[in-house]
Amino acid sequence: MSIKSLIMKNKWFTTITIGYLAWFSILLIFLLTNVRQVTFYDVLGQVDVSYNYSSVFPVFRYVLEPFAIIAFILEMEFTWMFVFFMIYPIIRIFFVFARKMGKFKSRKLGLTLRILRDIIEFSFKVLVSAVLIVLVIILIGYFIQGFFFVSRYFMIPVQIAVHSSIILIVIKTCYIMIKLVHPNLTLSYTRSKGKKQSSKRLKGISTIKREIVYFMGIGVLLLGLNVVLISTPFPPHKIVPTIPLADDEFLIDLHVHTVFSDGWLTPEERVLWYIDQGISIAAFSDHDNLRGAHVAREFVNDYNLDFLVLTAEEWTDHENDIHINYYGLDEEIVPLESYTPGGPMAMNASDLIDHVKSNGGYITVNHYNYDPNPNGGNGVPYSLEQLRDWGVDGFEIVNGGSYQGKYIAIRQFCLDNNLTCMGGSDIHINEDLNTFIKMRLVDPTNKSIDNIFRTLRNNTHEVVAIEFFPSVFNLDDDLNDIGFYVFDEFINYMLNADVFQVISWIAWSSGAYILFSLIYWRLKKKNITSIRKKFL
Repeated sequence: MSIKSLIMKNKWFTTITIGYLAWFSILLIFLLTNVRQVTFYDVLGQVDVSYNYSSVFPVFRYVLEPFAIIAFILEMEFTWMFVFFMIYPIIRIFFVFARKMGKFKSRKLGLTLRILRDIIEFSFKVLVSAVLIVLVIILIGYFIQGFFFVSRYFMIPVQIAVHSSIILIVIKTCYIMIKLVHPNLTLSYTRSKGKKQSSKRLKGISTIKREIVYFMGIGVLLLGLNVVLISTPFPPHKIVPTIPLADDEFLIDLHVHTVFSDGWLTPEERVLWYIDQGISIAAFSDHDNLRGAHVAREFVNDYNLDFLVLTAEEWTDHENDIHINYYGLDEEIVPLESYTPGGPMAMNASDLIDHVKSNGGYITVNHYNYDPNPNGGNGVPYSLEQLRDWGVDGFEIVNGGSYQGKYIAIRQFCLDNNLTCMGGSDIHINEDLNTFIKMRLVDPTNKSIDNIFRTLRNNTHEVVAIEFFPSVFNLDDDLNDIGFYVFDEFINYMLNADVFQVISWIAWSSGAYILFSLIYWRLKKKNITSIRKKFL
């Protein structure tokens, strides 16, 4: 058989092979040319401090690198689904049209697609059922306790539902694969023929319903996998000071979330996540509750870990779009929108600030809304001056690694008014830490919140933002807003990946191609009759 004839008879395999070789060639170029550059920038001091730190990956991170970076890029925005909404119909229409034109008529392909359709339909049923159950739980809680319940309790049922569903889908897929290759077991796919369709109209309705199930089944499956990825505690990078920290120096983070609000890691996982990255002090600041901080502190105490948990809460007023962290008070306070009988105290922003300060606590404003104020100036709903006069201790000048734009003006306002320049990672998922504060305590044995904030007030600390890769490739903001940011982020990541990161991609890509090849040629050699018997 000639090579041309072999290629024509194996179009699917040839297409995948060409794609793999092209991707492999690109990876080889990255392997030979890339040098990883991570920038550490002290926003308070306005100086690049990359010479003082390095970002180091543990070995196990390289083993899981492709999965980790996909999770970090997808994040929790889920706007990448807009890309799926646009691309899937095009691919589906092309495939259906091609089959009607006589393409893709292989009986083995038909049977393979039948198995995939079964998995997709099962995924649709399981995940949609899980979503409906969670919605019912949230609605019941909302009718009983209002928004207070939603902000505090929605994440855990979501996590349980999605992870359980994905486990069931994996079991179902493995069950089908085992039956497919087992010499005696069948797939038991016999379906009742029922009554024949009496009209083209009924047949058309059936086709539309089937296409909707395929579309939604693939969509919810992708969303479920996204959730699993961002809630998996992948090994993070480690921040390594070039000169080891002195006994009175500490790396801290003052803004993070757990599953007790809208975070995707448990407090225990978050503690270990910090320790792995070289952070020794962190404020657990879940929205409108202290449960994450309490659980984290109990975990640290139970296992005698060298880590300090600061109690904090992110008071979150969605109606007025203002988020405020308070520290040092072991009581929960919620905005007026979250008031519920028998629940925590509910206060507006000015009353909250007065209450916290009157009781010896500290209070700062997170990712301040610097939009133009209808009454003039900037700041919605409260101006910088109002918040200063009410008694806040400071503002974030870095949030989630971002420090440009509005943060430039906020930093200057803090310096001009003797307010603390804060920085917080505000991380919700499992990504590498992107912001930290380096501070020196006069008395390193006194790690109380009072001592920490008195020291921060001097603004002699570093507020460090980490840029993991330069922004070489940039798409239009409008495209990024509808999900194309995943391509932007991935391209910039690949342009900055180090040798071992690229090797990890080569290994996983080659493994996937080898697995595909083994399955393809196994099915190719298998008698169609023996495969069809599995469906009887």
